[in-house]
Amino acid sequence: MRRTQAAAERIRADDILRDVSYLASDANMGRRTPFPGLASPGYDSAAHYVAKFLKSMRVTPMGDDGTYFQHYTVTRSTLDTTKATGAIGAEPLAWGRDFLVNSFLVPGVREANVIYVGTGIQLLKRNVDPYAGFDIRGKWLLVSGAPPQTGRGAVRAGMPAGKVGVDYTTITEVARFGGALGIITVVSDSVLGTSTRRAVTGQDLNPAVGVAYAQYQVPSISISTAALSKLLAGTSLLPETVLSRDSTLERNSVDLGANNRLRIDFAATTLDARPYNVVGMLEGSDPVLSQEWVSLAAHLDGAVPANGSVPGNALPDQYNAADDNASGSAGNMAIVRALVAAPRAKRSILLIWDSGEEVGLWGTRAIAYGAWSEKLVLHVSNDMIGRSRPNNSPKEQTLSSTDSIYVTGPLLLSTRIEAALQRASKEFPYIALDRRYEDVSASYYYPRTDAGPYLERGIPIMQFFNGEHADYHRPSDDVAKLDIQKITNVSKLSFGALWLAADDASKLAWDGIVPETLWWVKLRRE
Repeated sequence: MRRTQAAAERIRADDILRDVSYLASDANMGRRTPFPGLASPGYDSAAHYVAKFLKSMRVTPMGDDGTYFQHYTVTRSTLDTTKATGAIGAEPLAWGRDFLVNSFLVPGVREANVIYVGTGIQLLKRNVDPYAGFDIRGKWLLVSGAPPQTGRGAVRAGMPAGKVGVDYTTITEVARFGGALGIITVVSDSVLGTSTRRAVTGQDLNPAVGVAYAQYQVPSISISTAALSKLLAGTSLLPETVLSRDSTLERNSVDLGANNRLRIDFAATTLDARPYNVVGMLEGSDPVLSQEWVSLAAHLDGAVPANGSVPGNALPDQYNAADDNASGSAGNMAIVRALVAAPRAKRSILLIWDSGEEVGLWGTRAIAYGAWSEKLVLHVSNDMIGRSRPNNSPKEQTLSSTDSIYVTGPLLLSTRIEAALQRASKEFPYIALDRRYEDVSASYYYPRTDAGPYLERGIPIMQFFNGEHADYHRPSDDVAKLDIQKITNVSKLSFGALWLAADDASKLAWDGIVPETLWWVKLRRE
């Protein structure tokens, strides 16, 4: 243990200051992730800087073709309204007159039977289930009410009391997790005419995976009242039942049958991009446990306006994204120095500087839902570890104090990982742990965490972060405001907890609760 403690001293403030100053320099323009139609030389520069460092540390490359760069695909689809068509049985539907597209992600033809599911709301504790007795996989779902809201934190008046997934679920959740083909709502002709002027695009990973900050994958369309009459022809269901906004109305679900199948052609033009993560590996020392991986991650990209990473941009202010998240990226570089100097842990350690975090956790989801996830037993994340409010000063948003850092994950999820963290706080006593967000109701626990996709995959996590401040996602997030000593101290603690967990011969199991906000997650069982 003494050699590992000594290795922590390889984490030095001068190295961190140099690295964070380069990553968050004006020249790198905030490191916005390259995406369809817009390159980012600043991100490229930062990524090559990290890759050169990993090579100097003799870290094994884990990217494409023997490099440190792991590419993934992002596709942007733009609806071609001149070619988007539909049909109910043999009856054609015209875009803009009979139907419109609210949201979609993948182009192509969708054709299937339609099941009417009333409001689509399950009241779980009252055994109210409009889907009971129906197989919704691969089916269109017709629902009463307004089109579902699928954005971050989407809520709508009329939702039941309680917690989603615990007290109730809506059409949005059921369609996503039940494999529905699409969602249909009905709108008036006046709304239809207004909405046709809106450009409809979809952009996400290809293939699309995950929940937290992913674009909603189930397409949603709205049809006219005239199209509704065609859809219900020959069935027992009346148009006024579907159109009623009366939430107390008894509504029986109905499969509209093979004669009323709905076909929509989501004709679209597409544009691909190939963003990338920086990835490397330190192989474990144990022949068996080395096949289990612990990952250490920080997102390399910054939150920058679309034109912010273009040379010669006309922005009035320069975005440098120093705390968010050059601080974690530089801190993890320092942790690599300590890992190389320390005795090799029993488990292998996957090193990740991911991209696309600020636009939808692209790089994170690509890994968490990829083949590597089958080997991962713990994910450690350092996201914003460079800012402090002076001790005993008035609260600044949620910013942590100089001598403390927030951590989430181990206390609720894993006995062994929590034990490693507690031991690290004693063996590497550089900064105190603040556990106030170890609370399933806290947004920082989920979904506002880079580790969210790993939680969705049943992989326990440990995330260090300093909380928010007035410079969050603003041009004023500069290196000059960073607390370099705090980054140093957090990195030493994070290194110690990571190494102790990776070297623990016991099973690193998720043996704690499944948070209510992750109600659909199924833990891995051996």
